[in-house]
Amino acid sequence: MDRFLKPFNRSGLLIAILLSPQFSLFPSAFEMLGGLDLTPAYLNDSNNPPRLYYRYRVEFFFERDIDHTWITPLFRDYWWHTVTISVVYFFVVKALQLLMRGRKPLELRPVLFAWNGALAVFSIVGFIRTSEEFFHAVFDEGLVHSVCRCFPPDSVGAHWYLFFAFSKIAELGDTVFLVLRKRPLTFLHCYHHMSVMIYTFHSGAEHIGAGRWFIVMNFLAHSLMYTYFAIAALGIRVNRAVAACVTLVQISQMVVGVAISVSVYFIKTRTDHKCQQSFGNLNLAFLIYASYLILFVRFFIRAYISGPKKSTVAQKKKTN
Repeated sequence: MDRFLKPFNRSGLLIAILLSPQFSLFPSAFEMLGGLDLTPAYLNDSNNPPRLYYRYRVEFFFERDIDHTWITPLFRDYWWHTVTISVVYFFVVKALQLLMRGRKPLELRPVLFAWNGALAVFSIVGFIRTSEEFFHAVFDEGLVHSVCRCFPPDSVGAHWYLFFAFSKIAELGDTVFLVLRKRPLTFLHCYHHMSVMIYTFHSGAEHIGAGRWFIVMNFLAHSLMYTYFAIAALGIRVNRAVAACVTLVQISQMVVGVAISVSVYFIKTRTDHKCQQSFGNLNLAFLIYASYLILFVRFFIRAYISGPKKSTVAQKKKTN
């Protein structure tokens, strides 16, 4: 059983199942996190959430020709299905691992390059488009408004949040490539993919103001990460320092995520500012970003600090 549940960790799967609305084993699970089981679209004010308006200099057709009236109900009514998707993802991955047992790893270089290249382009374009509104929010409107005021539902930013959310489902495909190529599958990889997807859709249901920070940071980190993966898929050897820098960018993202969560908490509890984020979502954001920070730092130390030292010592022993 232990071998079957690696590397997901039994407790992680159990938590996902208990939190799923389909199960009644622990009906108060959502209440423990401050009311994750949403009824209104906006927990602070269902009719008039604080919004930050910005007019883009250029708007593309795919950023405006979408009927935005269905976006909020989609997130509000169906966000919890991402928990179901996570459970299905778990069993699909385990089935693929069983299928690949005793088989040779697949190369898949052309497909892998196309996959990572497409996600790299998407992330780069997403960063360019969302950073325009982000910098306006931070430098023109101020830090408080940038974390407290959400996108208007018919804005370019809201449409990019929609694209971003569905990309989190698509990124589960990363794991499929790892399994088919018989590469190590870590708890960090699986936990990160599942929890990001769930949190992104829940945040979309609330239209959280801090979402612009999370989106821009993620687009930036993934622009670098998927570009690196695409180059590596071509068989080009990339300096180890580049991979370390990508991981440091991801760690920085987690530090900022924790800082933003703490900032929103103080704004909501110590000031009169109206901040668009429920305490349930805020608690979840802090827990997720803090856990990412611990796991990514642990990975960085093992991969780029402890690892090289051990290999160097072993090499010296062989030489002597």
